[in-house]
Amino acid sequence: YYMFSECSSLSKIVIPPSVTSIKESAFSGCSSLKDITISPFVTCIEDSSFSDCSLLGEITIPSTVTSFGYSVFNGCISLKKVTFNFPMESIHESTFSNCSSLEHFEIPSYVTKIECNAFIGCSSLKQITIPPSVTSIDDYAFSGCSSLKQIEIPSSVSLIGSYAFDGCSSLIEVIIPSSVTSIEPFTFNECTSLKKIEIPSSVTSIKMFAFSKCTSFVKFTVPSSITSIGESVFNEC
Repeated sequence: YYMFSECSSLSKIVIPPSVTSIKESAFSGCSSLKDITISPFVTCIEDSSFSDCSLLGEITIPSTVTSFGYSVFNGCISLKKVTFNFPMESIHESTFSNCSSLEHFEIPSYVTKIECNAFIGCSSLKQITIPPSVTSIDDYAFSGCSSLKQIEIPSSVSLIGSYAFDGCSSLIEVIIPSSVTSIEPFTFNECTSLKKIEIPSSVTSIKMFAFSKCTSFVKFTVPSSITSIGESVFNEC
């Protein structure tokens, strides 16, 4: 644990074949680390392994990895490209939080869940591809992704969590799939460019502040299926 943490002069690391596990926070805070080569013998990458490696721009995770922790790239503000070569089931909590240089990301086709805070604060993220394997987008998943203009939510998604798209101030249009039954609190809070949203008849509940401060709304149609509208749903619209 914390083996090379805060080694601020370390710029390059090659993980040798003898290493099978990268422990929690092993390279966290290595602010000069630009080049990491992970051997194909590594099977486990634990929580916060590379968090706050502020110069890291690109990394490839080998196909041998079977266990991948939380907050692995949290605060990697220069990260632009990550290649996952293993069957990752979830984008774990805070995996890419505050990766402010990440512009594009294609979620692997075997992922079923985007966990809370997964992409929070990715302020340069312009494009995200969500595959039809994903069934849930958890709380704050894309909160603060202020450059995201469009997102296609597949029909496999049945849950979109609270604050999931909070502060996505460039988002213009959203289509909610018919698999969703509830719009959770603050889901689209402060989506100040949002002009149009399509809500299917499967939705029965719109919860409090769901569309608060969506100041660009031109038209909003409440489907007849709605039985409950929460407090301040359209606050400051």
